[in-house]
Amino acid sequence: MLQRFSRPDLFLRRCDRLDCDVHHWRIEGAPAFMHGVKALFVADTHVRPSTPDGAICAFVEKLAVLAPDILLLGGDFADQREDALRLLDAMDGLRPPLGIYGCLGNNDAEAWESAHELSRAMKRRDMKLLVNAAARVELNGGKLFIGGVDERKYGVPQYAGLFPNAHADSTYRILLSHFPCMPETSCDLMLSGHTHGGQFNLLGVTPYTVGFERVFPRNMAVLASAGLFEADGMKLLVSKGVGASRIPWRAGVRPEIDLIAFG
Repeated sequence: MLQRFSRPDLFLRRCDRLDCDVHHWRIEGAPAFMHGVKALFVADTHVRPSTPDGAICAFVEKLAVLAPDILLLGGDFADQREDALRLLDAMDGLRPPLGIYGCLGNNDAEAWESAHELSRAMKRRDMKLLVNAAARVELNGGKLFIGGVDERKYGVPQYAGLFPNAHADSTYRILLSHFPCMPETSCDLMLSGHTHGGQFNLLGVTPYTVGFERVFPRNMAVLASAGLFEADGMKLLVSKGVGASRIPWRAGVRPEIDLIAFG
């Protein structure tokens, strides 16, 4: 059974300095060609106007020191285009051997005139934005498919054709979905953010335990607010993310980036 919510933590911090823990995960059962691969998942940076350039550089240096094989971005880079560009500029020197791929978050849809504009900005920095699209990476005789779907608040996720119809030992499918809602496709691992781990957690009670976002016209009911779970044959990792939108504070929820090893 899917555990839905994260445990509380004695923690209070502003969210504009990009301070974060590195959470280590191991994904068992991946095909042999994925063994030894390190993926770094970074979600919800929410760079703010008050975020110093030095804090952005220190954050990117932390990513570089972890030396991932592939860098996966879960959306919500910043609430304003200019701040997103500051982060993308700082990340421009990152060159993980298997590439950098990201999906669109709802705050990205608000900050940019269009997904195409953000996609062009990322492409100039050797990153790829996946919006209802997938990329294929040839790896150790196998094929790693990375799919990304549109965010749910303003966009429409479309899953058809993202991945091969038949799964095989020579393929592995990772889905980037900003919202941790049940996908309409089969995948091996789904990576999501958006929830900030609840952002405020008091004795296990977060906004998501009391039905936050269930009132929206589109179904944005999340499967979980943080953690690694099994759901309908796939693994789901919901990151607590790094920052926060609107209210620049977290209570009881430590910010994180997620380093994933496959075995």
